[in-house]
Amino acid sequence: MNPPVPELQLPAPSLRTGHAAPLPRIAPGALVRTTLLSLPAEPRPAVTFRAALAELVALEGRLAALAPALGDALYASRAGHTEDFHRDVVLPLRRAVHNGRDPRPALLRRLNGLPDRVPELRAWLAARGRREELLTVLRSGAAPALAAGRSVLAALCREPAFLRAASFTSTDLLRAVVRAGQDGPVDRRARKEEAGVLRHVTRAVARTTPLSTFTAVSWGVLPRPSGGEGAGSGAWSDAELEAAGAGSGAGPGAAGSRGVMEPGTAGAWSAVELPLGSALPTVRANRTLVDTLFAALAADPRRRSTLPHRLCSSPRVSDGRVSFARSRTAFTAARFLAVEDDEVTLGAAEPLLRLAELCDPPATPAALAQMLVPAGEAQPEALDAASAFVRQVCDAGLLVPVEPFGPQDPEPLPPLARWLRESGAKQDHELALRIDELSTFTDEFGTAEPGRRAALLATLRDRWATLLDEVGHTVGAAPGRLTVLSEDVVMRRPVPLDGFLDGADHRAVAELGFLAEVFDLGPVIRRQVRDSFVERYGPGGVCPHVWDFGAAADEAWQRAARAVDAADGDTAGADGDDGSTAADGVRRLAALRAELVAAVHRAHADSGGGPDDDVVLPDGLVAALRSRMPSWAMRRPVSYTGFLQRTPGGMLCVNHVYGGWGRFISRFLDSLDPGAVRETAVAVSDALGPGARAAQVRPVSGFNANLHPLFVRDEIGADRSYASLGMDDVELVHDPVGDEVRVRVKATGEWAEVLYAGVFAPLLLQPRLAPLLMDHPHGITDFGPLVPRHRSSVPGGDLVRTPRLRHRHLVLRRRRWELAGGTVAVLLGELAAEGEVPVGTVARWRALLGVPDQLYLHAPPPRRGERVDEDLLRALDRPKPQYVDLGDALHLRCLGKWLARHPGGVVLEEALPAPARGEQHAAVELVVETYRAGQAHRARRRGER
Repeated sequence: MNPPVPELQLPAPSLRTGHAAPLPRIAPGALVRTTLLSLPAEPRPAVTFRAALAELVALEGRLAALAPALGDALYASRAGHTEDFHRDVVLPLRRAVHNGRDPRPALLRRLNGLPDRVPELRAWLAARGRREELLTVLRSGAAPALAAGRSVLAALCREPAFLRAASFTSTDLLRAVVRAGQDGPVDRRARKEEAGVLRHVTRAVARTTPLSTFTAVSWGVLPRPSGGEGAGSGAWSDAELEAAGAGSGAGPGAAGSRGVMEPGTAGAWSAVELPLGSALPTVRANRTLVDTLFAALAADPRRRSTLPHRLCSSPRVSDGRVSFARSRTAFTAARFLAVEDDEVTLGAAEPLLRLAELCDPPATPAALAQMLVPAGEAQPEALDAASAFVRQVCDAGLLVPVEPFGPQDPEPLPPLARWLRESGAKQDHELALRIDELSTFTDEFGTAEPGRRAALLATLRDRWATLLDEVGHTVGAAPGRLTVLSEDVVMRRPVPLDGFLDGADHRAVAELGFLAEVFDLGPVIRRQVRDSFVERYGPGGVCPHVWDFGAAADEAWQRAARAVDAADGDTAGADGDDGSTAADGVRRLAALRAELVAAVHRAHADSGGGPDDDVVLPDGLVAALRSRMPSWAMRRPVSYTGFLQRTPGGMLCVNHVYGGWGRFISRFLDSLDPGAVRETAVAVSDALGPGARAAQVRPVSGFNANLHPLFVRDEIGADRSYASLGMDDVELVHDPVGDEVRVRVKATGEWAEVLYAGVFAPLLLQPRLAPLLMDHPHGITDFGPLVPRHRSSVPGGDLVRTPRLRHRHLVLRRRRWELAGGTVAVLLGELAAEGEVPVGTVARWRALLGVPDQLYLHAPPPRRGERVDEDLLRALDRPKPQYVDLGDALHLRCLGKWLARHPGGVVLEEALPAPARGEQHAAVELVVETYRAGQAHRARRRGER
């Protein structure tokens, strides 16, 4: 192992870079996510099997390490024996050693005194003999280890929490889980299902994704770093963190020992007491289905006539023509709606402009027609003409019906049924009864026992499919796979978070925010949006209709991704005018990023670092980023969400870094303690600063996880009946002082800080919302460029290894091994050839690749396409990460089936930390938000007209 390189520093900041920014702070409120299943202590037969397999892996590595020296020694031994012996014995032995094959037994019997003359051969034969002994032990111990593993699997399959989770997936999975949990003889079908059942069990003990009762979610307040009572508010200063023991880099792993922290079997947070007794399921009907059903019902003119209508967008009038942005659903996915916009331009007729004024607030078509009739005109003829005109506008999609439920209504089915019941038609009354049944079954699902849950799920799928088919929206050939509801398990009572994070943690996580900004796409998006806007509207220009810039802003996001790739490592233009255009801004940020990457790679190489040596970012290098960031990138406040797990040795693993501003806590706020909403609001307000006007934008787009409450003063929405600000109440402005595009409230001239706290990818939402969603676009980060890629040849292709990446005691990226599709095919062939528990193959490949026993299998990253949104859609179909234990006999039996899901290649990632055994919880994750205040124009809260 090699020590870190403390002298690695970036050059001093130039005069043109920004001023040093205050350290971001961690918000007091934090989310806790935990698995509900816990792993028991490993049975003795399994412990024995694991130890023998670990020794075999070490021996395989030793045999491979001895091979080059042994080959040379055999060549040099020629003078000590006859040519015939050399030709018939030594050369075949040397070829076998070189090619990694076992020599024929007959050949080994003819060695005579060669081992006495060649010490390397003597050591190799001893290691090989011990390997054969271990293979015998492992093959005889495989049956007891398998039995022990199956006993643990059966016990987990009998756990009520897992049965409930399995019932959420499918009836077939529940049946398989019930069979796996039974004692007594096991039939062939159960053995065939074993790999699938174990895959779901490992997901339940290793992943903290909030899906059904695999996991539970809670919330708590972090103490201040000094350890005082309460969390307080406001930014924590460097001095406070220094006093808490963080400034010197003290803390676990801060000394920078490289590569010495290995995955363990228990996490520091796994023993925490959580209020599981207060955990309750939150079940909601799939909004994709609800919105699709409403659209199909409202397509009928009779039903539509009973609903209030609003204009599809604000009208843009120019040169005697009026334009609107009209929406349509491009396609319906399992859990979201893909909505597109098209622009419609008509003659600016007076009735159309008058209608635009009258439908705010929304009104029924009949009421609108009545209001269109001028006072004093003959009523019957004029009303008929006005009604015909309103119908035409409705048929053209320019007037759209308002749903009978709110945009963020968590229970939309009852008001949908009520609307149908009030229409008076018999057919609609029958439909209302069926929708009421869907609502009742959905509500019952959360508290039902597993068997009943599976039956309810099957009933809901069948009835949803039938209902949608009858109203003209056919589900397709697989209604059994229909996603009909979502479920989260939430612990309402707050969790005490004392001891979760100390001062060193606060310091390191806060500094991580600056590193994230360097490798974030968000600043580049802002530059691209700025250039597109100025090109279209001019410096200081105003766009009075947000939708008018929607397509251009959406395309700016696409260009930003391409610009980062093109500018990577290009320092041209670094002496420009502080990033006043997108091209120069991208070059400046890319130059800083390239400089940082080159310095880290150079230091790693100079110190002899290999794929097993951690890449450690020196404290000073990361701290220097505070004054190295371009000033234009620091003007606005920034928030990030960090997903953290504690390792047994005290390190903090950063699982993800996404955008903040309440984005990942938002979906649970309705179910958590009321203090969660208050703390979120305070944290956001503190970051934005005094006098800032924050406004949320809360699109759902059929995605249940985007349902969340308002936690700031204002909301921007399409309907002022629900939002304090309509889309027509705000405008886009190029602020010449800050040289960026801002959202301004028309009535007051205030700048609005527009926050999107939804989980759904902003780029997949309606394009007209893009200018609002990109007001704070941070959260697309990738630290991958900081780690060098070590390439070597293995059977079937190339192996790419990347080391662990650390800042202080934060693990920013785990060790990874990328295997090509050809390598996976070779490995699958060898696994199948060995038998049920392929100990020899697994030991050989573990030694060859240099992997630990506990890993995650990931699908390889897809090749980047022309458009980022298309890449996101393709990513939705990739297999989920799979935990695998290469020291467990049952996992070895299932390994071939799991690898077969990745024919195009696989990425192996170290399981750090591994699921804990014998603790309260197998995995616990802390979700924290960091906030950095804006550094310029903080006092300017009003735009200049």
